[in-house]
Amino acid sequence: MNTQAENIIPIQSNLGSENHLSNNFSAYIQEINTGEIIITYQGRLMKAETAFSCLAQPMAGDQVLISCDQHQQAYIIAILKREQADQMTMQLPARTIINSSESITLASQQISQLAQKQINKSCEHITEFDQAIIKGNKLHSHVRQLHSISDLVSTIAKQAIQKFNSYVRKSDTSDQVQAAQMSRKVDGLYTMNSKHTIMVSQKDTKIDGEHIHMG
Repeated sequence: MNTQAENIIPIQSNLGSENHLSNNFSAYIQEINTGEIIITYQGRLMKAETAFSCLAQPMAGDQVLISCDQHQQAYIIAILKREQADQMTMQLPARTIINSSESITLASQQISQLAQKQINKSCEHITEFDQAIIKGNKLHSHVRQLHSISDLVSTIAKQAIQKFNSYVRKSDTSDQVQAAQMSRKVDGLYTMNSKHTIMVSQKDTKIDGEHIHMG
């Protein structure tokens, strides 16, 4: 402990004297060392603790409101003034619940959320944004019904696998597929119906079957 901390006058030493501390008074935080808070009041240094309900973490140089209990233990119950008023850290207990019967609104230019695990549950969820970026290693989704409406859908992947019990696709204007190689395997009936059909091969065209009907 430094020399300033060595000159701390215990609050309990003032019990029974005429200069004992009042219940509430303002003081300044001299220094904070590993959770130990040293305040200065009327030229004296003394120790203080942060009240459980004071969520804002004090900083050196803060003007704070001190309250003393019946044992003259000083507690910081509020931060009155801070030179760097644009900085504040809130320390919540290990298990914290924020409850509101109607609504909670958070408004800021930027909101950052950092957590080992995050769970969101709601009966209805609405998200609106101009631009969004989602990054991650794995994504598992289980949705009973999925409806998607978009002007443009672009998907780029090294490998894509799709499996359906029933698959229906409809293109009102055109449908184009480009591939280096393509194969289709149908266990049952394969039909192709069109007004005009054109098949062009640069080399060979093979049609093989037990019965071939043309005409």
